Amino acid sequence: MCGDEAVSIEVFQDLTLTARDGQRSALRDALHRNATTPWRHAEEREREFPTTSSEFLAFQRASGDNLAASGLTLCAREDGYEVVNIVPLEDDELGTSGYNDILNDFIERVVGPASQELEFDIVVTPRKQSITDWTSDEVASALHTFSVCANKSTGAGHPADRKRWFEFLFAAHAANTRLDAELLGRWLVEAEKWPPEVAFDLVDRYQYSMDLLKSGAAAP
Repeated sequence: MCGDEAVSIEVFQDLTLTARDGQRSALRDALHRNATTPWRHAEEREREFPTTSSEFLAFQRASGDNLAASGLTLCAREDGYEVVNIVPLEDDELGTSGYNDILNDFIERVVGPASQELEFDIVVTPRKQSITDWTSDEVASALHTFSVCANKSTGAGHPADRKRWFEFLFAAHAANTRLDAELLGRWLVEAEKWPPEVAFDLVDRYQYSMDLLKSGAAAP
């Protein structure tokens, strides 16, 4: 390897709440009761969903404490709920940090107090993740080797760089990696410090190559 591996980047967090002993309705009610200022249970929003309101829980947070006014939606699972969307109500977008700030505020102000009333399992994914959270050590090593050895102004243009890029592609395909195009682009720009325009070109090549390799693997 031609350098030290970068550590992590911030990613959108996931939150899953799992009721015990089939108490999903009790979990729902506990969340409703604890949605106090600046949070509230947005019943009118639930009525907009195409299915029964019990399938979705909608909450809204007023702006304040450096957090934007936002709407948060949970979708029912067999044994609980998971957050499926957080959207700004006034600003254009939240971004990754803004999204996570709202989610963690919901956990602190609503989920935490609800868990004092009713025992249920709370699983929240890490705010910062490394590339090895999405793929194997081998794939991560191949990408990092390409990244630190390549000319960042030309991408995979040089024959030696192209060879290392192909090694990364074949490793990613063989590993059936969860490293999607969006994560790759963010990793290249934020962790490996590639110029955005060159990184996005590599992302396009990555997506095309993964589709092509999958198509070839599926052919009779």
